[in-house]
Amino acid sequence: MPLTLRDLTEVPSLRLDVVAGAGGIDNPIRWVHTSELEDPTPWLNGGELLLTTGMALEGSPAQQRAYLQRLIKADLAGLGFGLGFGFDEVPAAVCKAADRAGFPILAVPYPVPFIAISEAISSHLGEERLRDAQMSVEVHERLAALVGGGSGPADVLDEVVSLAGGWALLFDNRGHLIARSVDLAPGALDPEAIWDRLPRGLVERRGPTTSADMGPQGAQVGLAVVADKRHEGILVFGKERRLDQRDRIVVRHAVTVLGLLLSSRRAVIEAERRVAGDILADAFEGRTEGDELERRLDLVGFSAGRPTTAVVVEAPAGNDASVMEDIVWSVDAALGLRFPDVRTVATGGRVAALVVAGEEGTVGSEVLSEVLAALGETGVDLEGVRVSAGEPVASASARHSYLTAVFALRAAPPSRQIVTPRDLGSYGFLLGARPTGVLDGYVRSVLGSLMDRDEDKDSELVTSVRAFIAAGGRWEPGAAELGVHRHTLRYRVRQAEELLGRDLSRAEDRLEVWLALKALEILEG
Repeated sequence: MPLTLRDLTEVPSLRLDVVAGAGGIDNPIRWVHTSELEDPTPWLNGGELLLTTGMALEGSPAQQRAYLQRLIKADLAGLGFGLGFGFDEVPAAVCKAADRAGFPILAVPYPVPFIAISEAISSHLGEERLRDAQMSVEVHERLAALVGGGSGPADVLDEVVSLAGGWALLFDNRGHLIARSVDLAPGALDPEAIWDRLPRGLVERRGPTTSADMGPQGAQVGLAVVADKRHEGILVFGKERRLDQRDRIVVRHAVTVLGLLLSSRRAVIEAERRVAGDILADAFEGRTEGDELERRLDLVGFSAGRPTTAVVVEAPAGNDASVMEDIVWSVDAALGLRFPDVRTVATGGRVAALVVAGEEGTVGSEVLSEVLAALGETGVDLEGVRVSAGEPVASASARHSYLTAVFALRAAPPSRQIVTPRDLGSYGFLLGARPTGVLDGYVRSVLGSLMDRDEDKDSELVTSVRAFIAAGGRWEPGAAELGVHRHTLRYRVRQAEELLGRDLSRAEDRLEVWLALKALEILEG
C-alpha cells in the first residue's frame, strides 16, 4: 500500500502532529520536497509532501491564505511546517484555510530535522518498490505457469481474480466475448454494456492501449491485448473500489500472457485457414471439382448435402499483402458472427469465402452490408470496394457459386457496392449451361472463325467486335476504348462480319454475338 500522511504521523521518532486539514490525512505521499519559496509549485508535480519553515508566510493573513491555495491547486499531499524558526505555531489563517479544504498540515517539532522525514519517506518508498518487484515476479510466475500447462484464456482470467479479486472479461476486437472469470455469474454484469463504454481506439493499431474509469459497476480498466504489434483483443478488469498497485501489476502481466495465448491461437487458426484456403482456391479456380472437391471440403467443415454459398469481396487493384490480409480476417470474422461454417481465402486478386448458410444457403443483402461495415471498422478504405454473394449450390459445385458472385459484380453497375445473383442478367442464363462443353460448343459455333483468325493472324477481331457492341454500335466510343482510329475499327468489324456471316447492324445478329462473347468471358474466367 502507498505511504500516507497518517503512516508518517505513526512513526514515533518523527513526533508529527496534525494541526489542520485532518480530512486529508490519508493522502498518499508520492515524494517529499523542501522549499522556502513564496511559490514553489512550478517545481512540483503533485503528490509531494512539502516541508517549509514558513519563511514565505511572514506576510499578511491574505498572503498566507494565497500561499496555501497555490499548494492545494498543485495537488500536493500535504504541508510539513517546521516550528521554532520563524513561527512557534502554524499561523491561524493557514490552519483555517486548510481545514476548509481538507488539506493536511503537519507540525514538525524544532528538534526533528527535515532530513529525518525525507529519509523515512525515501526508505518506505524503496521498500514499496521492492515489494512491487517481488509481487511482479510472483504474479508473472503464476500466470506464466498457466501457459506452460496448456491453459486457456478463461483459466488466466480465473487466476487474475484469484490474485486480485474483482471480475474479468476478455473480448475479441469486434466485441465478441471470448472468456469470463468463472465466479462471474452470467447475469452479474452486462458484457455488451461494458464493451459499448470502451473507447473504439483500443482495437486500432495506432490507438490507445489503456482505458480506465469509474462506472456504475465500480472501477474498471480496459487494456488492449497486443502481440507483435497486432491487437488480439481487449481485457477488462474491474472491482467495486478503486484499483491499487497490486491490481495493476496483475492486470499488466495478464495482458502479456493473454497476448501469447491469443497469438498462439491465431497461429493455429492461420495454419488451418491456409489448408482450407488452398482447398478453396483450387475449388474456385476450377482445379478441383466433383467428388474429389466434396471430400476435401468435408475435411475443413463443409459436409456433403448442405448448400454452400460463395461471398466475394472485390477491392481496387494495388492493395498490398497486409491490406488483403486485413480484408480476409474482417470478412471471416463478420461472416463468422452469422454462420457456423466459414472459410475465407484471397484468390485471383479478390477475397472469397464459402459459407454454409442455413437450409436454403442464401446470403442476402443484409449480411453483405454487415461485411462492408466490418471492413470499414477495421480501417479498410471502402472506396471502390464491392461485395457479392453467389447462388447456393452443393459443396461439389462451389466454383459455380463463386462464378455467379464474380459475374454478378461484372454485370452490376460499378457504383453498386452490394451485389446479389439477381444482378447476373444474361450471365445467369449462360452460367446455367452445363456441362462446360455446352458453352464451349455454343461459343465455337458463333465465334469460332474469329477466334481462329485471331490465333493465326493476331488480328484482335474478337476484342474489336466486343468493343463495338459494348459501345452500342457507335464507332467513335468503340475506337476510343481500343485506342485505335475509328476507320481501323470499322475495317476490323467489316472483316469480322464476313467471317461470321452476320450483319452486326441487325439486332438479332448483334444479340447472338453478344451472348457468345459473354459465354467466352465465362469460359476464360
